[in-house]
Amino acid sequence: MKIKICGITRPEEIEYLREIGADFAGFVFFEKSKRNLSYEKAAELLSLVPDGMKKVAVVVSPDAEQVERLQSMGFDLLQIHKELTESVVNAVSIPIWYAVNISDETQLLDKLTIIEKLGDNSQKIKGIVVDGANFGSGQVFNWHKSKRLLKAGTQSPPEAKEEDSILSKILADREFVLAGGLNSENVREGISLFSPDVVDVSSGVEGECGKDHDKILVFAKAVRTETE
Repeated sequence: MKIKICGITRPEEIEYLREIGADFAGFVFFEKSKRNLSYEKAAELLSLVPDGMKKVAVVVSPDAEQVERLQSMGFDLLQIHKELTESVVNAVSIPIWYAVNISDETQLLDKLTIIEKLGDNSQKIKGIVVDGANFGSGQVFNWHKSKRLLKAGTQSPPEAKEEDSILSKILADREFVLAGGLNSENVREGISLFSPDVVDVSSGVEGECGKDHDKILVFAKAVRTETE
């Protein structure tokens, strides 16, 4: 099970990620977020990320100019929330994780059909981040209401319904990233319900002044206990 810690803002937080062997470090570029970074600050932090840990730029409805700048900074992945335009996808040369913020399964299907409209460019979408209704809110989506659709989408059982097969096609060969309100107390349930490839946490390991060392350790332990 891979772990992504999102919303990194301080050098010591990268050390926390190194300690648990995190797979992904997320850096937010969204002015309305309390975790928003300037490009200058992000460049300083990126220089500290160890080899083998992938650097993820998290953006909301970006334009081509922004994604080109982020690529030039050395990010390994681009995580896009809200609007995903053809011009942006054309400008991207690194893998994309497309984030869908949902409150129910109908929204999930509606939003993922955007990928099918990209044609050949859909191959650039390497992962789907299923997040809560509001980006950065620390709130889970309705897990039990969405369980049937997400499980069907990843497993594609023989009795799958039409909407299940659509989701299965979209998720095929893409990483399924579970996000939105995860913490050390509920991550085991999330893993059990959905069997994601990656768990993505931000608010759930937050302290008073940024990411909390002990919360990160406990979260990682919970993930690895569940997946051993």
